[in-house]
Amino acid sequence: MASPTADLLSLGEAAQRLGVHPTTLRRWADEGDVLVMVTPGGHRRFPVAEIERLRGIGAHADDEAVVAEQLVARALVTTRVHLPEHAGAGWVAGFDDEERRAKRESGRRLMALLQAFLAAAPDQRASILDEVRRIGLAYAQDARAHGLGLTDVLRAVTFFRDQTIEGALSGGNDTSDSQAARSAIQQVNAFYNAALLAVAEVFD
Repeated sequence: MASPTADLLSLGEAAQRLGVHPTTLRRWADEGDVLVMVTPGGHRRFPVAEIERLRGIGAHADDEAVVAEQLVARALVTTRVHLPEHAGAGWVAGFDDEERRAKRESGRRLMALLQAFLAAAPDQRASILDEVRRIGLAYAQDARAHGLGLTDVLRAVTFFRDQTIEGALSGGNDTSDSQAARSAIQQVNAFYNAALLAVAEVFD
């Protein structure tokens, strides 16, 4: 009979599978971004299924909803890994802690919309893009009010777009080479283009 802990990973084991520093994974867990269990002794244990989900492993079918979920999960990982490299950039440093928290919430909403967009039928995508444009407009207007220029805002949007594409290209299985994944990358560009055009509208 399998041990009940067989499907749980230690902090170090889970971080190694994800390719991130344990401190980074600990922070994600503390912020509620990663499912974690805490033992009576206070040790973090991560379900294998959750770590595999974040890596985008576990499904081999060319199902659009599965590909969308995997792509967004990997995009979140690559974004969190690379975002600290831009801590001094105007589009990060130009906001205080409370404003950055609000931006994170907006970013989570954008990722949820991206997943819905990738999994949606073509005739359902227009309404999603309308909301993407609204988020882009609100972000650009807020950034402009804080003295940020168009270049800073474009750097922010293209950073998240690039991390999303990197996540799509760094899949842990054959799904990343499938027709569904290639189509998803095309849709990622269409998705972020809607946000970029909204930003341009504010600064035009």
